Amino acid sequence: MKTTAIIERGKDGIFGIFTPDIKSTIIGTGTTVAEAKADFENSLQEVKGMFEEIGRPLPEELRNIVFEYKWDIGSLLD
Repeated sequence: MKTTAIIERGKDGIFGIFTPDIKSTIIGTGTTVAEAKADFENSLQEVKGMFEEIGRPLPEELRNIVFEYKWDIGSLLD
């Protein structure tokens, strides 16, 4: 499944990434976009691991998920 991951920059300069189109909470933060993406990918692995740990099937929205990263232009210009 392909979904959008939004990259935004906070007023403090920290970058954040989130997915508005899926129910599972996957977020990432970092002082650079690369750090935020790495944290975001780690968050995805932790969510997948949690489902495995509690013995529940992985939701369809998380199976074979591919992210298309897009910038929140407003946060960059703010």
